[in-house]
Amino acid sequence: MPGGADIAHVAGQIEAARFGWLTAVPVVGLSLGMQSMATAIARLVLKSDEIGMKEAQPDARVASFEPIHVGEDGVLLHRSGLRPINLVPGSRIAAMLGAQASILCNHRYRLNPALEAPLATLGVTVSAHDENGSIADAIEADKHPFFAGMQGHPELSSRDGAPHPLLIAFLNAAARRS
Repeated sequence: MPGGADIAHVAGQIEAARFGWLTAVPVVGLSLGMQSMATAIARLVLKSDEIGMKEAQPDARVASFEPIHVGEDGVLLHRSGLRPINLVPGSRIAAMLGAQASILCNHRYRLNPALEAPLATLGVTVSAHDENGSIADAIEADKHPFFAGMQGHPELSSRDGAPHPLLIAFLNAAARRS
């Protein structure tokens, strides 16, 4: 699931993530892609299609992703640049990234913290948070062949001959599936 700001593709990405979840097809999400994945799982666990990202569905009954912070002037806080992340020990993401991890960020929305517990009931957990613990930076499901996403942009940390570990892990899972 790609990142980016093309909100017109969000509905399709949510359906693709749902399909991947239900059929055990490996899925990776980058930024908006991770948001689509978490929204798909929230809809499944809460049995409602009235859950949506505030950016894509401002009138959604339940916000899966909400602004990080809205200033008094109505401007959204924009989180950008290389940011440290706190990994959950023992998670797949921690095993991929090692002890010291950071992610390139370019976003204004975060997972609604009230959805972390419901997502976990289906086995999708937050495996990394920002340095303050208030923004979910990665999600994963350990009982799925591969269902992991990062709020940041791991593709931008890839270099010729040195792809980001999340992308390598996804490709390996996809190769095992075929």
